[in-house]
Amino acid sequence: MNNILIHNSNNRIYTPYKFYRNVVWAYLLLLIFEGALRKWFLPGLATPLLIIRDPLAAYLTYIGISRGWLKSNYIIVMFIVSTLSLLISLVLGHQNLMVGLFGWRIYTIHFPTMFVIARVLTRNDLLKMIRFILYVSIPMTILIVIQFYSPPSAWVNRGIGGEGTAGFATIESYSRPPGTFSFTAGYVCFQAIVGCLLLYYLIMNKQLSEKNRIPNLLLLVMTGCYLLSIPISISRTHFFQTCVFLLFLGFATMQKQELKLKYLKFIFIVFISFVILIISGVGEEGLDVFIKRFEGANKAEGGIDNVLGGRYLGAFFRAFNNLDIPMLGYGIGLGTNVGAHLMGGNMYSFGFNAEEEWSRITGECGILLGLIIISIRTFVSLDCFSQAYKRLIYRFDLLPWMLSAGMLLLVPQGQWSIPTNLGFCILSGGFTMAAIRTTKKRKQKH
Repeated sequence: MNNILIHNSNNRIYTPYKFYRNVVWAYLLLLIFEGALRKWFLPGLATPLLIIRDPLAAYLTYIGISRGWLKSNYIIVMFIVSTLSLLISLVLGHQNLMVGLFGWRIYTIHFPTMFVIARVLTRNDLLKMIRFILYVSIPMTILIVIQFYSPPSAWVNRGIGGEGTAGFATIESYSRPPGTFSFTAGYVCFQAIVGCLLLYYLIMNKQLSEKNRIPNLLLLVMTGCYLLSIPISISRTHFFQTCVFLLFLGFATMQKQELKLKYLKFIFIVFISFVILIISGVGEEGLDVFIKRFEGANKAEGGIDNVLGGRYLGAFFRAFNNLDIPMLGYGIGLGTNVGAHLMGGNMYSFGFNAEEEWSRITGECGILLGLIIISIRTFVSLDCFSQAYKRLIYRFDLLPWMLSAGMLLLVPQGQWSIPTNLGFCILSGGFTMAAIRTTKKRKQKH
């Protein structure tokens, strides 16, 4: 397959792309605050707001097609396979056009958006969006702390449409806080992007131009907020993905002497932030709940090895060992919450576990077409990982490398059936590709 990225070290501002970049900004803003609209401010419009980013994604995809940016074999094969699955679904599967289109749009509208984002963003645009996300992480942490300590009936814990609660009880009646998102999964995806970007800034902040830097005091606050968010979120996924980011950063520091010195500064900042949290007592109760949740879940799942194997490696095997799934699947879109609801069921009603992404894909599209879709998502991620590695080693650019860590967690196995998760997967992939495309040939300030 041909290279998915457009290699161009020229970082000039292209005036015709300004409007397209504004559309990407709108996509980002709606991704972060769409849940707040659905829960608190426009609960009566909760259902249509679910797909509020679809017109933006459709527009960016249209622009990509009209300008000839979407010629990658990955995009072409994904379009052919998903369209074929849609036709099969309408003839032999669930035979519901709305359900089919809801699933089809994931691969033909949102997936190409990733490549358009990579094409229109300059390095300065990318760093501006990164700083915005990191700044938002501070009030987001304050919000999840309030949600954690508030009763389920509190306004901040309202569910979609202003009804029920957005979180669900785990230990001692505490709920997992979702932040501004509809559910906790959205917050964990948000933190996946925050985590890898925060580590980048902690190491490279002084190397950036002054306009792209973050004040050291704010970086310290952001670090403290991120550390606090791990126990308060009561999410093992959040903890595991943080470990992955640290491994990626540790590997990078082994490659360059300059990074080794910066890594010591990073350790010092993390240590200071941790000490401040311990002394202040902030998050102590959340840490107790998190530890109990961690120990209880690990015991139920047979230990940490089984947790990791079951969550990641096991998901691959379970996607292909369900002999009850028809060769051509039950129909594209059926494993999404919307599709299942339209068909009068839920994500577990149709013979496969739609909560696991690869099982959902093979359940909807069948083994053969499902394997092609899974392979495309995996190879896109591995391609970016490979190119990010080359830019780390040969061009001393840490940004693509750290972004690829988040992409590897989100794009291959991320739950694309959930609109918020889908949005973060597309954004993560687009950011990673944009960082790779805008790498400069020599070490210099951005």
